[in-house]
Amino acid sequence: MPSTSPEPSRAELPEGSPAGFAATPPASLRPDIDPAADIEFRKLARSLGLDPDHRWLGGYVDYEWNHGRHIYETVDPAIAGKLYLEFGCNYGATSIVLAALGAKVVGVDVDARLLEVARANTRRHRVHEGVQLVQAPTRPALPFRSASFDAIVCNSVLEYLPAASLPAHQRELDRVLKPGGLIFVSGTSSRLAPREVHSGRWLVNYVPRCLDRLLWPGASVLERGVSPWQVRHGFGAYDNLDWMDGGRAYLESRARMSPHSAHLRARKLAHRAARMLGVSLGLVTPSLAVVLRKRENRPPAP
Repeated sequence: MPSTSPEPSRAELPEGSPAGFAATPPASLRPDIDPAADIEFRKLARSLGLDPDHRWLGGYVDYEWNHGRHIYETVDPAIAGKLYLEFGCNYGATSIVLAALGAKVVGVDVDARLLEVARANTRRHRVHEGVQLVQAPTRPALPFRSASFDAIVCNSVLEYLPAASLPAHQRELDRVLKPGGLIFVSGTSSRLAPREVHSGRWLVNYVPRCLDRLLWPGASVLERGVSPWQVRHGFGAYDNLDWMDGGRAYLESRARMSPHSAHLRARKLAHRAARMLGVSLGLVTPSLAVVLRKRENRPPAP
């Protein structure tokens, strides 16, 4: 949280002191585009060999506004003014949406090139005063004091961490989250899915890594999903809000994303089936999604 020390520059965030934010912007205003900043964003993207009009670059904020935004709004309607950490911020799309909803956002990523584009993207969408972007080390340790953040967002990032270090990264995220804080996990490939959702490879989730070179000679590190059990329990003592509220927020957010009646009926049926198995729906889908709340010295939930 803000410290009593001199205000740091945006590029030099001292340990545990996310500071330098402007006043909280009005909540739920769709981030528009500044024409001059858009020109600079496009120049930068092209200089790095990127297509500024690609769906997952120039169009990523629109996608997150129409999809991810509903997850945060249905779970945390009082988001304005809270301090959010986006772990693995990529080109900054989710951080931009969170800032547009009124949150103060710190985005971290290991890739300096991605962060350069993300900074240009925040200026492009006029939310740069509400977002700080920090290069994180490849090791699990994060440059923040314990219990710094109200919420943490892990959007399609856990599956890209080395499997051996994932538990340590989860414990570190738990360390910097306040008691009672939220962890949003979404867009994460499930190890249970017969087809890995990002690469499209069939059955790779079921194959031990030691057989990769034999079955896929010449291939680089193959993408695999994350175990739902690891996502649910790897952060420590947390409650599954999607289970505790009977799926209300999960179903409502997905209805906002895709309001077609056939989709609504299918999701409700799938939700009932998942409840019968004792799990929330987002933990049995090919793309994992769950909202966890850090426990505050209370007995474990049943």
